[in-house]
Amino acid sequence: MPNSNTPFAITVCSGKGGVGKSVLSANLASAISKKGANVLLWDANIHFPNLHLLMGIEPPVRLNDVISGKVPINKAIYCIANNFSIIAEAPASGIQENELEYDLLDIYKELILDTNFDVVIIDTPAGAGDIVLQAANIADRIEIVITDEPTSLLDAYGLIKIFLNQINVDKINLLVNNIIDFEDGNDIATKLNMATNKFLELEIPVSGLIPYDRIVRQSILKQELFYDILPENEVAQAVEKLADNILIEIDKREENLISK
Repeated sequence: MPNSNTPFAITVCSGKGGVGKSVLSANLASAISKKGANVLLWDANIHFPNLHLLMGIEPPVRLNDVISGKVPINKAIYCIANNFSIIAEAPASGIQENELEYDLLDIYKELILDTNFDVVIIDTPAGAGDIVLQAANIADRIEIVITDEPTSLLDAYGLIKIFLNQINVDKINLLVNNIIDFEDGNDIATKLNMATNKFLELEIPVSGLIPYDRIVRQSILKQELFYDILPENEVAQAVEKLADNILIEIDKREENLISK
């Protein structure tokens, strides 16, 4: 299990909204936490945060309280379950985007110093704003969520192109959501990689194929995580497989640190 003082950071992003990025972030965080890692889920969307809504919780202290200097970061951490906490934001908090963009790295440094999380999952706003770029830079692993929508693929390509000159692209993975079957999921990823191969000379690995299931929408309406209520469901098992692969990567990182 992870034991480094520095948490393993996962940034979840997408070129466009509405691809299920936040739902996957929350369920992935729950899956990893249930395997013994201490997980923090960080909602980095200051204008339209929704992670707390997905779980039906209302944390009393929010990220904007940290940004404004009212409280330290550890006061804004809200425990959801054993090994599972969240930093939530308040909708329309009044914080200007450039203020958070300036403070994101400082907040993360404070988080490392004052807490002991094994994994931090950062759910970013859609697009390629400065918040997304900063979150990508601090990440050990980046998950770009895509679907079969042409706009999703086009915007994901644009996001990858921006990342190309600013971050280590070896950290980038494709997380394909709402697939009909595995063949469908692979076809979606192949379409995007045909463009990245041709124009960017880059092949992005696929980290997960998440099937479409009505339980996802039902869980959103009930404000519950589908991984928690039906862990044996196919979509929950796909998230669990991703969680297992991430934990393997974390263990490898720890082994490398020990050997140095």
